[in-house]
Amino acid sequence: MPPSPAILTFDLDGVLCRPPFGINPGRGRGKERAGEGTRNLLWRTERWRYALRRPMPGARDGLALLQQSFECHVLSARALDTEGLTARWFERYFGFVPVMHLRPDWREKPAQFKVRILQELAPLAHFEDDPHTAEWVAEFLPAVFLVDWWRNRWLQAERVHRIHQLSDALPTLHQLAESRSPAAD
Repeated sequence: MPPSPAILTFDLDGVLCRPPFGINPGRGRGKERAGEGTRNLLWRTERWRYALRRPMPGARDGLALLQQSFECHVLSARALDTEGLTARWFERYFGFVPVMHLRPDWREKPAQFKVRILQELAPLAHFEDDPHTAEWVAEFLPAVFLVDWWRNRWLQAERVHRIHQLSDALPTLHQLAESRSPAAD
């Protein structure tokens, strides 16, 4: 029986889904890892904020290409309340609904939630646009692929690979997968 494919995880907004008006705000500097999340207007309006967004350029083809060799999961700090809307969005734009891990409540900060789930899943790599999250996750994952936005260009870190589209990660992913396979030992 062949080994199961390695898991890859993908943030949604800014990686697979375009941000509002194509603007990805915030620089991810000065964020604290500890503490509780904030319940604010953004949390309460999440299900409506995502309704009209389209996929990032190259996201459909890139995800389809990566799914040929890897088990792909979506890991987003979107509220769990948006699960139905998010599933319909994937069905509409990607033609399928991937395994999704969404944040159950506002008490856990987005990066805290992602780190917790990533430690449970132990993927080969994670795709992210937030530099704060990428820097933290790179401490324990073999690779983090940071989608290049002006706001995250300050981050230079070991195991963080800057990409413009998902398919850019393929050569590094194949190299990582080969180095982890039993035949490589």
